[in-house]
Amino acid sequence: MTGHAGDGATPAVECEGVTRRFGGLEAVSQVSLSLAAGERRAIIGPNGAGKTTLFRLISGEMPVTAGRVRLFGRDITTTPCHRRTQLGLGRTFQITNLFPTLSVLDNLVLAALGLGRTKFSMLRPLWTYREPRARALETLDTVGLADRRDGIVRTLSHGEQRQIEMALALLTRPRVLLLDEPTAGLSPAESALMTRAIQRLDRTITILLIEHDMDVVFDIVSRITVLHLGRFFAEGSPAEVRQDPRVQEIYFGAGEVTPC
Repeated sequence: MTGHAGDGATPAVECEGVTRRFGGLEAVSQVSLSLAAGERRAIIGPNGAGKTTLFRLISGEMPVTAGRVRLFGRDITTTPCHRRTQLGLGRTFQITNLFPTLSVLDNLVLAALGLGRTKFSMLRPLWTYREPRARALETLDTVGLADRRDGIVRTLSHGEQRQIEMALALLTRPRVLLLDEPTAGLSPAESALMTRAIQRLDRTITILLIEHDMDVVFDIVSRITVLHLGRFFAEGSPAEVRQDPRVQEIYFGAGEVTPC
């Protein structure tokens, strides 16, 4: 049940026999995978396959029941979320979590202040925090939202709010970025914009992506891992996974399948 091991260098992310039980239910069962530094990988599978649970185990939001998680060779299995962020692990979520009445820029400045050592004062205007502001502006430019920096978040489209979420994750300057359904709920046009924003990211950033839109997956990643019933099921290039009859079976219900 082992994923692609990369080129022999220290993997960016390793999961070794990762398992998560909820009572008698194994939501994730003995999943092993390895991502090379700079790799862009998708995790796909039917609803209930364990994709988001696996993300939560990697990010530290949820403890593993068994197995190990490593980041660039460092065992982070019991490392708390905030420490994993400091070590270079960034994360987005399916649901946006922004300050709707503040501007785009102010949302990012507040987040940047939380990452640094500068003490925040409610009596001090946000524009006076020069270093956090510069960091926020640089990040907005990265995701293509520099021209929307003064827009109030609640007036923006859902797609633009999703881009802000990605900007918040990039503020931490991650070496590994976990993207959980980045195009969920977006229109085709917004989805195309998000896809291009991800494609433009620094190629040194390792990306692990959960995504239901297979066209987006095929446009972004070079390798796909398939989960089914919480287990490692298949893996390969986008072309290999697309043509795998066993993968087609679990998506389209053409009979029973047996995990490898």
